[in-house]
Amino acid sequence: MHSMPKRPLITLAVSLLLTITLVTPITAQPPRPIPKLDALRLDEPVTLDQAPIKLSPSLINVTGRQSVVIRLSENPTARIPQGAAQAAQLNRISQQQERVLARLRAIDPTLIELARLRVALNAVIVEVDGAALSALARDIEVVRINPVVDYERADQPPMETVPYIGATPEVQVAGYRGKDVRVAVLDSGIDYTHAAFGGPGTLEAYQAAYGTSPSDSRNTTLDGLFPTDRVKGGYDFVGEMWPNGPLMPDPDPIDCGVSGLSSGTCAGGHGTHVADIIGGQQGVAPEVDLFAVKVCSAVSSSCSGVAILQGLNWVADPNGDGVTDDHMHIVNMSLGASYGQNYDDDAAIAVDNLQPLGILVVASAGNSSDRPYITGTPAGARTALSVAQTAVPSDSSYPITVLSTTVYGVAQPWAPIPSTAVSGTLIYGAALGNALGCTAYPPGSLTGQILLVDRGTCA
Repeated sequence: MHSMPKRPLITLAVSLLLTITLVTPITAQPPRPIPKLDALRLDEPVTLDQAPIKLSPSLINVTGRQSVVIRLSENPTARIPQGAAQAAQLNRISQQQERVLARLRAIDPTLIELARLRVALNAVIVEVDGAALSALARDIEVVRINPVVDYERADQPPMETVPYIGATPEVQVAGYRGKDVRVAVLDSGIDYTHAAFGGPGTLEAYQAAYGTSPSDSRNTTLDGLFPTDRVKGGYDFVGEMWPNGPLMPDPDPIDCGVSGLSSGTCAGGHGTHVADIIGGQQGVAPEVDLFAVKVCSAVSSSCSGVAILQGLNWVADPNGDGVTDDHMHIVNMSLGASYGQNYDDDAAIAVDNLQPLGILVVASAGNSSDRPYITGTPAGARTALSVAQTAVPSDSSYPITVLSTTVYGVAQPWAPIPSTAVSGTLIYGAALGNALGCTAYPPGSLTGQILLVDRGTCA
């Protein structure tokens, strides 16, 4: 005889218990005081114009003089349909900039105005006291305040890239020569006397246009030599001394060529080289109309953030009337930063604002070798054609064999040269457990030795 299983009874008991528990009345608990509730209350409403998001994180709590781009709330004219609407918007932008600048000067009387942008961006570029930035950001018509960002020119691409990308004479004979296409080259300028652009190509012609040194006044005036049949126009937004001196814009965007100088130093030639690849006689599109927009230094590889924004403004409105019916078709920018984001970079935002006009901006993705998933700015703009470095067939890697262990010291120009030879046993700080040399070595342990330490920062 088997006993009756007890599990169903136990299950029934548990079910009844749950039912009784669920229908038991629930007594509300008395409210518990929160001691710090008052501390969470706002003294006054916080509105968007007061939010710290309007001020770039890199500018929070900064001190000293700062060069900044202040974007305003009215749409730039590039975002407005061409015609009377653009002219009306231009008037609204001008009035807004006057109002805002007046209020900003009341906050910081030392403010220096560097530039006004109305087409690619609605912004004013100013130099201000960093302590005033938080107050400036509270202005209801201010949308964003960012630091001015300077960029670097990309390495010069070889002319070998022209046939390598398929720009062969056969393609050009078929009619793809760039006729009636306006291309602006934002770079170090263009030597419009060069034979590649139909110029004389002589030292005398270049010196007549540029002079014999960066300080020569001939490179700041047109002298009847510019524009030419191939280089149709342009502007110099940097001058010849920046960054060793202030920006000094002038109407002559001629490139600084080392071979033409009798005095002074020059780091130019990049813009001429790029323009030759684009539209020189042996270039990709030898019939394009070239425009030289000088935004990069004549004496270094730096490109001015102020000048770049002015240049992007210029390509949308070369004659400066606020109406974009004379805009460029293509803009080339072989420059940028190694890394960047499109949402918080003023140049990238300006590039995106140019797209509705039908302006294609071609920009360097960077020269930081093979690093996936990154690109520079302004190439990071959503509408930019971002172009990476081209590896041409002549690129080679050469192995190096070390044949001697002899080590030679190289004195820096600023270092005193020892009057007698220095010799000793070379030891590495890491072998002594002190690679950085941040703490003192035992007395006498380095006598007669030459110590090699890592370069770094001591905590």
